[in-house]
Amino acid sequence: WWKDLDFSTKLPYARDRIVDQMTKLIYMTSIIDDTFDAYGIFEELKLFTEAVQRFKIFYIGAMDKLPEYMKILYKALLDTYNEIEQVLAKEGRSSYLRYDKEKVGN
Repeated sequence: WWKDLDFSTKLPYARDRIVDQMTKLIYMTSIIDDTFDAYGIFEELKLFTEAVQRFKIFYIGAMDKLPEYMKILYKALLDTYNEIEQVLAKEGRSSYLRYDKEKVGN
């Protein structure tokens, strides 16, 4: 659908890289939603929620308390945000991600 929009021709300032990064984040959100809806138990979900609430400071130590499958998910989420942050920093737009991390953490 992105290619069909032909933004690279119609809106040459639009950058494909940010769409790729946002797609990753949307996919991560979908996996987290599936985890909450269909797999995790309350105690595990509570630990994951607490880890994400500390997310604004990338609280890697929170992984120690998580079950193995949630460690994978939490680490992937951190890695995705770090990757997006690097892309945005190169474009001089890292402030966008700081706002998002603060929203996630609250």
